[in-house]
Order: sequence, then structure tokens, then C-alpha cells
Amino acid sequence: MGIFTDRFIQLKKADKPLFAAPKSVQQQIEILRIAKDGIFENTKNRYSRVYRFADINYVTVSEGDQYEILKQYCKLVNAIDVAFKITIYNKNRNMSQFRQNVLIPDKDDGYDHLRDVYNDIVEERIVAGKQGIEQERFLTVTVERKDYEQAKAFFNTFEGGMQQEFHAIGSKLEPLDAAERLRVLYNFYRIGDEETFSFDFDAYVKSKTDYKNDICGSMIKYSPNDFETDRKICRAVFIRRYPTSLPDTFINEITNVPVHSITSIDIVPVPKDLTTRTLQKKYLGVESDILRQQRVRNKNNDFASDISYGKKVEKKTLEALMDDVRENDQNLFFAGVNMVLIADTREELNSITETIQTIGNKYLCNMEVHHLQQREALNTALPVGVRQVETMRTMLTRDIAALMPFNVQEIYEPTGLCYGTNRISKNLCVADRKKLTNGNAMVFGVPGSGKSFFCKSEMLGVYLQTGDDIIVIDPTLEYFDIAQNLGGVCINLSNYTQNYINPLWLDVNELDLADSKGLIRDKGEFMLGLCEQAMSEMLNSRHKSIIDRCIRKLYLDIAMSKEKYVPVMSDFYDLLMKQPEEEARDIALGLELFVSGSLNIFNHQTNLDVDNRFIVYGIRDLGKELSAIAMLVMLENVRARIARNAEKGRATWLYIDECHVLLGTGEHSGRSEYSGKFLYSLWKKVRKQGGLCTAITQNISDMLQNYTAVTMLANSEFIALLKQANVDSQELSRVAGIPEAQLKYVNGCNSGMGILKHGEVIIPFDARVKKNNIIYDLFNTNLHEKNKQGIKTDDQYS
Repeated sequence: MGIFTDRFIQLKKADKPLFAAPKSVQQQIEILRIAKDGIFENTKNRYSRVYRFADINYVTVSEGDQYEILKQYCKLVNAIDVAFKITIYNKNRNMSQFRQNVLIPDKDDGYDHLRDVYNDIVEERIVAGKQGIEQERFLTVTVERKDYEQAKAFFNTFEGGMQQEFHAIGSKLEPLDAAERLRVLYNFYRIGDEETFSFDFDAYVKSKTDYKNDICGSMIKYSPNDFETDRKICRAVFIRRYPTSLPDTFINEITNVPVHSITSIDIVPVPKDLTTRTLQKKYLGVESDILRQQRVRNKNNDFASDISYGKKVEKKTLEALMDDVRENDQNLFFAGVNMVLIADTREELNSITETIQTIGNKYLCNMEVHHLQQREALNTALPVGVRQVETMRTMLTRDIAALMPFNVQEIYEPTGLCYGTNRISKNLCVADRKKLTNGNAMVFGVPGSGKSFFCKSEMLGVYLQTGDDIIVIDPTLEYFDIAQNLGGVCINLSNYTQNYINPLWLDVNELDLADSKGLIRDKGEFMLGLCEQAMSEMLNSRHKSIIDRCIRKLYLDIAMSKEKYVPVMSDFYDLLMKQPEEEARDIALGLELFVSGSLNIFNHQTNLDVDNRFIVYGIRDLGKELSAIAMLVMLENVRARIARNAEKGRATWLYIDECHVLLGTGEHSGRSEYSGKFLYSLWKKVRKQGGLCTAITQNISDMLQNYTAVTMLANSEFIALLKQANVDSQELSRVAGIPEAQLKYVNGCNSGMGILKHGEVIIPFDARVKKNNIIYDLFNTNLHEKNKQGIKTDDQYS
């Protein structure tokens, strides 16, 4: 667009360096003075500040959502009226520290062989991805002000508006202080020693030392087409020629090349009044040229010929520009894209340069090397706040938006567990549910989708990496194998076993007449659900009052007794029979089968090691009558266990497989409302006690039809959605916050793949594990594969 000259030239004029011929590496760093809050004076009266902003899911959302993001990004760009720079920094990741975070160290506890295989699986994922690179995004804003105070006032006002604009897109904007800004420069100049950076602003002021000595390397040697540091060899390139239209994935494509690089998009807004006046002036000039051209032709008696093609095109272009500026909220900018490519050898650098140029050629972008301007290009690319190369061209707001800096979200928390890899970026998904406001989870997947494999992987990571306890409620005996291999207790409850759990167990030594700890109240709430299950009908108010009365009398008598004892169900039954109301006998009659009848397995004192670190309750063989009651009994036992662990400062991971049975969804609809309420109350209460509940079920569509299940889903910040069928996408988006476009990653996907929601971050993940290792054999539930390998099925635990 060559129609803009005159005053526009001043806007895109390159900055002059502090030193025309620097005598040291320190003099090359374009910083004059620094302030503790991160506002730097680059040259006299020119101040800059750097902000880090978070990535968002752009490539994984629908076209409609991408359009909305582009519109919002256009609004954001238009809102900035000073020169700014967007930097995408593929920085070096300390792989030794990274491996230390994600791999599990040996503990010499008899399970190091499992840790070795687990670490091998994680290592394969590291090698398959670009784990040696960590991507950061920065916004650098530069402004001219008389002094630091005026610059500070500007940035304070600027931050408030920009944080709202970034929040509207789904990102977060945070300013960097002096130490954080210097760390960014340190990460380039001292690549490989990132973890050794240390800077104390107050100590720097007292000592009056030069902070540049601590961040720069020992040398930089410039050549016409590249430059060398004491650690790497680098090359600065830029986009010389742009196509008529550029896809919004271009920046993502060049920054996703797995190499160390710095990509900067420098943008200088043109004042709208200057743009309008210039366009009007140019348009009047074109009209005058056309009129003059027609007069000449008329003078030569040439009345039929039209105006020249060149003037026609120029007029049409100007009219389109004026319409865009006046009606379509388009602003004019000068913009330029620069990259610094970093490699270990010149051969590698040439290969990287060729790759980047090939990508550019694919989109008709001519990417060239900064010849004899490598130093100036480096200072321009770094998020310092200067621009020392003139590679700018005019662009409208929509053209700037095509240089979209967003790609896909990532999950990486050094204290977390590995949940596979991001299917888009190939980076590891390392999440820590304990850091979420609500660490409860739900795992969905049709049979064969890998949901039990996913949960077993998490259990193994918890057991091998932490000291937390694990409890599993297992209706199909799928988790007995992993528990036995980890020294856990497998409790197979049935009519013909001698495994007993006392549902009325309490630490009777903690009882008092005022029930100050709420032990009796909690037990009363539990017994309401148990009695309703036993009676197979809804309780009325008289039933509830009788049950509450008997429970209170049962435990208050124990509290007043000198000889403490733990009651069993027959004690509660006897109390019911002594009550005068006819309803009490109805309740007792409903309980008779489970107290003195053939299903009396819960009318005994507990005879199992319920304090083991890994417990699996198997309820497959209980039968229809006992299964619902067994679920309630075990949940009550689990609640008490979580409370005891909380007093010890220990977390408890609870897994409930096939939880739709307890919630009464789908074919199990019509079950007791108390079972669902009790599970929901457990969902809410255990969070404060360090409990992490996980519900495992098949079809999310059934869950969305149950109010209690929907409420639990809405309060679960960790959701793993594997292969699904017939998903109500709108309801899922409303309840769980998973966009409809993301569901393409669960429709028809392979086993072990799906969507992972961790807090506000949603990513497509791949948790598949290669076969032929002991962990795969331990987790595998495919009967046909087990039979081929000679592995016993879960019937061995019946």
C-alpha cells in the first residue's frame, strides 16, 4: 500500500540505539534505567512495560467461535493507541528440572520396578513432543512521557482497560516487575542456565552494581547474516512481502516449529484523524488526475474512452479504505514481523531458516534475512521496548488480527500427575487436582473407551508419587488387580463371604451429650438413606422422626455409659421394635432381611483392615437387593475415613465406578433420592477435609437428565471426557463449560483419547500407552487380550 508518505514516515521510523558502536555486550542492551515495578526507560523520555498474557484455545474451537475471538481481538488492537509489540518466545526449558518434576524417584519400597516402567512411559511422551521448549507470550508497550511518574500514570490506566480486553478473549494479562523482565533477557543471553537467575532490586540499589553484568553473556559476534553468542548461533529474519490475505494460523505455524526462537509483531497505530485527512487528500488528488485526464482526451476529441486502468484501481482502493475506516471500525497501523532463530550449529541454523522460509512461501510470504542488521533486529525482537529496523508496512485492523498470537491452552503444574499429552501441541499434560478450588472429578466414557485405564493410571501415580490414600468402590471388580499389586486390600462383599463392615461404627470415645462434633447428626442422615433403601419406598416425616429418635438414643446411651461399645444393626432394630408407633415396625420390617435375614452381612462388627492405604470395595456379587445399601454403607465408611485422614493432614482419593447406579440415572432411575443426596453431600463436604472424589460412569447424556448429577458435574473442576455417543452438546456446554466444537475430539476417537478439563483449561489429550509392559497388562480390561496373554480375569477374586 504505497499511498502513504509524508507524516506517516515519522511513525515508522526506527529507533536510534543507545550506543552507535557498543564496546561491550552490556552496552548493547537497550535499557537506560529500570524501576522496581518493571517500567524501564529505554532512551531519554521513552518508557516501556512488559506484560505476560496467557494462551487460549483458538485452533480447537469452532469457526464461529474463532470469528468471535477475531472480532474481540480487533477490538483489543483498536483500543491501543501507542506503539506496542507482541512477542512469542520459544524459550529453553530446563529438561533436568522438568524430568525431576514429572518423573517419580525411587523410594526403595518394593514398587520401584513399577516406577521404572511408569517413568519409561512418560519419557516416551517427552521424546515424542517438544518438551525442550516452553512458550511464553508478551505484550510490550512503549510510550513517550516527560518523566517516570507520568509514564507510571499512563501504564496504570492502560492496564485496567487491557486486562478487561484480554479477559473478554479468555486470556489473562499480568505485568512483569523488574526481576521478571530481566529474567526474560537472561533466558536468551544465558540460555541453558535459566534456573540460576537471581536478582534483588533492593540489593542492586544498595550496591550500585551494574545489573547488566548478571544477565548478559560474555560475547556476541555479528556477521552480515547471523550472529554468535557464547552459547548459540542465531539469525534474524523478517517478512519482506505479504500476500493479499494471510490465514490466521500463519503465526501459529511458524512458532510451533520445535526450535528455540523469538517472534515479534511490532505494531504502530496511525492516529485516525491523520488517516482520514490523508485518505481524503489522496482521494481528491486522484479525482483531480482523472478530471485532468478526461479534459486532455476531450480536447483531442476522444469522447468514448474511459479513464486509465491504473487510476481506476487507485480510486477503487481508496474508496474501499475510506469505507473501512469510516464504517467498519478499521484503524490503520504500521506492522512488521521479525524472528530470531536459535541453534547449536550453523548447519542446524541453515536448516531451521529453510524450514521457516518454506512455511512462508506456502502462504506467499517472502521471508528474508536481515542483511547487515542482525544487531538491530535482535534488539527489535527481544521484548525490551525498542524497534531498530524499518520493516513496517501499512495494515488495517483485520490484517493485524490475521497475525493471531493465540494457539491452544496447556496444562503443566510441576507438582501434578501426568495425564498424557496435548493432542495439538504434543506437550505433556501435568495436572494437580489439589490446586483446584474443587478437586472433585468426573470421568465419562463408553465401554472400551479407556476410562478405567485412565483412572488406574491416576491411581498408580497417586500411590507411587504421594503418600495419599486411595479408596475405590468397584461394582465390577475391575480394580482388584491394581490394588493387589500395590499391597492394597480387596474387600469382596457378598452373601457368602466373611467380609463384614459395620455401618453403625463410630469412634464412641469421641461422643458427648451435646454432639459437639456432629457425629450423631451425620450418622442419622446416613441411616435415613439406608432405611429408605431397605424399605424400597420414600420415607414420610413420621418415618424420619422415628429413625432420628432411635439413632440419637442409641448413641447418647453409649455416651452416658461407662462401658463404651460399638453398636450393630441389631441394636438399632431392637430400639425400633420398642417404639410405640406403627411406622417404627414398618421400618423394622424393612430392615429385618438385612438384620436377621439371609442378607445380614452388615449386622456384624468390621473385621477388615479398613485403614490400608489402598482399599477396593467389590460389590459385584451382592445382588440387586444389597447393592444399593452396600453403596451407602461404604460411602459412610469412606466419609469417616476421610475425616480421620484430615486430622492427620493426609489426602484421600475416592473413586466410585459406575456411579450412575447410586445416582439413579438411566436404567437405574427411580432409586432412592437419599443415595444421590448422600453422594452429593459427600461431594461437597470432603473437599474441606482433603478428599478428592472421582465419579466414573459411561454415558454423560444419562447424567445430564439427573438434577443431582448435573449439580455434581457443575461443581467438578476436573472432567475427563473420553469417547461418547449422542452427547447433548448444548447442555454439556452449559453445565460443564465444554464448548461444542471441542466434542469433535471425543466423537469417534481412539481408546484413551478425549477431552480433559482442568479448572478453566480445556485441552484434547492422548493418554494411550504402548502394549507389552507390566503397567499395560496391569491396567488392561480387554478380556480377549488377557486370554491371549494368559492373564487371569477378575473372576479370581469372586
